[in-house]
Amino acid sequence: MIFAVGLVIAFVILLVFNMKNRDRRQCRWREYRQGDTSQWRCIHCGAATEGTRGEVPKLCFRDRG
Repeated sequence: MIFAVGLVIAFVILLVFNMKNRDRRQCRWREYRQGDTSQWRCIHCGAATEGTRGEVPKLCFRDRG
């Protein structure tokens, strides 16, 4: 019985973690440096954004046009 309760708790924890990272789960960012800033491009969906050098974007911009 304790084993079954442990499995349920583990499943719930994994579910919560999965929901938390849903908006950036599939992004694979590549950095193209330009002076002090960088252009970041997602190789999965093609989204692009400008950002700080060395700091990966935290959100996927695929649905924002």
